[in-house]
Amino acid sequence: MKQQIIDNAYTHCQTICKNASTTFFSSFSALEIEKRRAVHAVYALCRWVDDIVDGDDEPNVTVTEDLLHQAMERDTLLREIHAGREPANSESIHLQRLMALVSIRNNLHRANDGEITSDEHPIFIALQDVFSRYSIRIQDFETVIEGMEDDLFPVQCNTWDELRSYCYKVASAVGLILIEIYGYEDRSARLHAIDLGIQMQLINVLRDVVEDFERGRVYLPKDVLASHNLEIKDLSNPNLAQNPSWKSFIREYFEIVRRHQASALHLFDYLDSRSRVQPKIMLDAYTKIFNEIIRRSGDVFTTPLKLSAISKMSLWMKINYLKLKIRMATD
Repeated sequence: MKQQIIDNAYTHCQTICKNASTTFFSSFSALEIEKRRAVHAVYALCRWVDDIVDGDDEPNVTVTEDLLHQAMERDTLLREIHAGREPANSESIHLQRLMALVSIRNNLHRANDGEITSDEHPIFIALQDVFSRYSIRIQDFETVIEGMEDDLFPVQCNTWDELRSYCYKVASAVGLILIEIYGYEDRSARLHAIDLGIQMQLINVLRDVVEDFERGRVYLPKDVLASHNLEIKDLSNPNLAQNPSWKSFIREYFEIVRRHQASALHLFDYLDSRSRVQPKIMLDAYTKIFNEIIRRSGDVFTTPLKLSAISKMSLWMKINYLKLKIRMATD
């Protein structure tokens, strides 16, 4: 395949990253160009599947008899996994989104096998090049898609282990892909990357409780809530943060986040100075959100949680400081 086609594909992925999150995009800039382009491709794929499931991207797939058969088989398996729960959307939308995810999974395998051609989607062209350069496990991409498939159904976790399993699928698996691009010498790095992903997603879950509840998704573990005398329906109460039961639950939640956070911090010991900048920046961003939730005593109901302009400026300054530090060390 001509290099210009590959370069154009990477540019397409870069644009997706830049439009989706300025914080993520800025954090990638500390990486050397080859690794940066690879990370852009991975992020673009993850953004794409997430948008499909959330309805922010209209799936556009060529429906074949084989694709329809694969999607129906997958649907049967997912309905068994989700204990007979009906899909979160109408049957037609559900099948359309599921076919899109099956098609993406198929094309990821083709990219891994070097079978993508120059006239196909630029994300797969870029990822085919990424697969040829790095020892990324196709299973980790499949795990990410499995997490997206879970969101096609009304999600309800019952235990901490079920919540951790979901976090592993949608966040830790991405981290396991990325550290193959960053590079590491000790496989212990993978264990800490898993905890980094779980910790970040746990913070996401807490930040987005209201929005997820409105979408029919409840990631907070039902059994743990019950142990604090709380029910799922209580999450619709905008004054829940004042309830002593919520305060008790949130203390336990904070402790779980901190445990994974303590392990996640060790990841940076296994990455070189340039590669550790991006995950450090993201950990810093999520820590700021987490600290704000703590400052609010667990009130995630009354005011949306977002990084303030000051926090974003602080992150931007940190990114540039770390980039300057790397540049000075390599001159």
